[in-house]
This record gives sequence, C-alpha cells and structure tokens, in this order.
Amino acid sequence: MHLSSPAKINLSLAVGPRDERGYHPVDTVVHLLSFGDTLTFRDADELTVSCSRDLGIAECDNLAYRAAELMGEVFGRPIPLAIHIDKHIPHGAGLGGGSSNAGAVIREIARRWQIPPEDERLTHVARALGSDVGAFLAPTACSHLTGYGDVLASSLTARSGLPLVVAMVDGAHASTAEVYRVFDEIGAPDPVLPFRNDLSEASMRTCDATRQALEWLRAQPHTDTAQVCGSGAACFAMVASDTDACELADSAQARGFWAVATNLL
Repeated sequence: MHLSSPAKINLSLAVGPRDERGYHPVDTVVHLLSFGDTLTFRDADELTVSCSRDLGIAECDNLAYRAAELMGEVFGRPIPLAIHIDKHIPHGAGLGGGSSNAGAVIREIARRWQIPPEDERLTHVARALGSDVGAFLAPTACSHLTGYGDVLASSLTARSGLPLVVAMVDGAHASTAEVYRVFDEIGAPDPVLPFRNDLSEASMRTCDATRQALEWLRAQPHTDTAQVCGSGAACFAMVASDTDACELADSAQARGFWAVATNLL
C-alpha cells in the first residue's frame, strides 16, 4: 500500500504571546501541496519504520513510528507493519514533513482497522504527537486551525492547482524552538498581508539561510509574493503559471538552492 504524505505551507500564521502553560496560541490557515513524501505499508511480524534518507534520529524517535506506536496503545492492538518513507520533504524546513508522515500513518492504520475519520481518538493521537499533525487528518487540503495550531476550526475550500515554488539554502535547518525563543524576545511584527507569518522575522534572525532564500525569491521577476514556510528554513513564492514556477525553481537550483515547483493540492 502506497500513501501520499504531502508537504504544507501556512497561508497565514498569527502567533500570540506565550500563555501560562508556556505555549503560544496560534491562528493559521494551512494548505497542503502536491509535493511530498510517499509512505509504503506492508504486513510484517513487528513494527518497523525505515527511511530513504538518514534523518539523524533513532527509529523510535521518528514521528511515523511514534504515530503507529501510539495508535496501538490507544486502540489496544498490535501494529505488525513495516513502514518505509520515501523522503523528499527536507527536514527542518517548516514544511511539516514529520507531521505529514505521522498523519499518513494514522490515516492508513485507521483505514485498516475501519475506524471512521471522525473518531475523536484519532484527534487525541494527533495532538499527542504535535500541533501540526491534525492538519493532515483534515477532510480538505486547506484548514483553519486555532488553539495551539491543533484545533480544526473549519475546513476551507482548497485553492487547488495554484502554482508556487518552495526553495531553501541547501542543507539549511531552522530550529522551531529557537525561532519561538527569538519570537518571544522581539514580539510579533506588524502583519503583512496577504500571507502573514508572525514567525518570519524571528526565523530570519535565527537562521540567516531563511533570510537569504526569502530575499532572493522576492527579488525574482516571476515572484508575485513570497513568505517564510512556517518557522523556516524554506520559503515559498507564488507565481502566475506552472511555466513560471518551473523557471523560478530552475533558477533557484542553478544558484545552489534546494527548490521544487509545485501546486496547492
């Protein structure tokens, strides 16, 4: 069984100050992309998770493994599955790669066990794994999320097919925890609409590679508008056509960036 595990971007990301629990309230619109990873599931004697790239983490720390393990704990069933991740989404890019993989695992195990998507236990599993995971369980490719980014406020009409480019300095990595630490120091910037991202300045201060990518994308003739992806280090640029997206991605790659031309799912 092969299952798509799409990347995401935040079309808007409003972040509030840290609350008494030490968390930041978030109001965000997330849209999935046609670009992403692919997960393969096959029956096995025990749970294993492998990946086409070395992520530098133990198998048990992979969000896909943790998602399967937690599904087994919550539903009281063994997980005799071998899961392989064909990894294309860069790590530490703000594109939700690990969360997307976890969401794909939850969806596939729920399908195998005939658990309906509206079962609240699936939401419990997603929230326990991370605030982004729920977006990958939503019924549409575009979601409005509140709370800590883990509450599905509404499913929105997807803007399917709109072309864009995602790019980053090859090998760059932005620490979400460090980005939020800097955000707490500098506060939220004045919102820039459309494509508001309150973490953009903190991300660029934390990771200069994020600034390099965003400034370069904004300076290109094909770019309509550009913004940081989540907490970075990748950035996205909206363009007018698929041809423009391919040309912009080629230019980014010629500069030495990692880049992909894609569409809103």
